[in-house]
Amino acid sequence: MLERMRSSRRVRRFTRNRLALVGLGIVWVIILTSALASVISPYDPIEHNYDEMLQPPSGRHLMGTDDLGRDILSRVLYGSRYALLIGVAVVLLELAVGASMGFIAGYFGGKVDTVIMRVVDMVLAIPTLILAIAIAGALGGGLWVMIIAIAVAGWGEFSRLVRAQVLSLKELTYVEAVRATGAGNARIIFRHILPNSMGPVLVYTTLYMPTAILWSAALSFLGLGAQPPTPEWGSIIAEGRGFISYAWWIATFPGLAIMLTTFGFNCVGDGLRDALDPRFSRNV
Repeated sequence: MLERMRSSRRVRRFTRNRLALVGLGIVWVIILTSALASVISPYDPIEHNYDEMLQPPSGRHLMGTDDLGRDILSRVLYGSRYALLIGVAVVLLELAVGASMGFIAGYFGGKVDTVIMRVVDMVLAIPTLILAIAIAGALGGGLWVMIIAIAVAGWGEFSRLVRAQVLSLKELTYVEAVRATGAGNARIIFRHILPNSMGPVLVYTTLYMPTAILWSAALSFLGLGAQPPTPEWGSIIAEGRGFISYAWWIATFPGLAIMLTTFGFNCVGDGLRDALDPRFSRNV
């Protein structure tokens, strides 16, 4: 009953945050767009049409066409699939590695903690995007190589966050009481520490999604991510940079899609932070 009351208060705090609701609406639109891209796209995103090359936005092509006559709107709609795929895949990989390492370091401490955190320090000593570029370049680029490169470069922050949560929770009175009853590590971890450490992790995960999408767009722009003719937003921008002076729409619309997606996830993350921790709540 008490937990349900807490959950109800959190939901009310979230729904009172207007920016969070706007962000949630944007995220839902992106999700629905990615799911229905094949239905709502007016054209094939990779089909060439040399009779309609570099057409400006019009009633026939709402976002214009590129130098191969491909419809930009269709490519942007399909690009939402790759944006969500990359964001979710990167977050899951970083959670699997970073959260696991952080949990082990925080719970067991000692030499295990020292070794793991020194590895984390080495990873974080190199700027994440530079490390991701180096890894993707060494492995030859490509969509899944880009996902792995971003995950390898960014798991350290997840590890630090989870470690800090575990360190603060494992010394609490109720955990000590459970340990005194003879409960094993597995029960303490999965029934008492893990559930109570998920709030900050959920918030950080939501805020990290747009970062992963931005980094993937940067790598694709540099030619180290999704390769043409894949309609990935960063790749589309890279293809349109040579025409920016007279065909601005090729790079502009996927750039706006990236900006809108980033704004939506950031608003949701801020709303979750305010809802889960009233100390940060503010009137919006």
